[in-house]
Amino acid sequence: MVSSKAVTVDEYLAELPDDRRQPIETVRQLIRKRLPAGYEETMNWGMISYEVPAHI
Repeated sequence: MVSSKAVTVDEYLAELPDDRRQPIETVRQLIRKRLPAGYEETMNWGMISYEVPAHI
């Protein structure tokens, strides 16, 4: 698996080939609909991640 250098999720999706972008966008929409309050969508380790931000 190749890791992306994209900084944002939109950049990551834009660099994907069409045949991979659509399934990932579909899964992303499902996750975002069900994501608990306080979680953030980010890019980490070259892929989309969902995390609870730690505020100090």
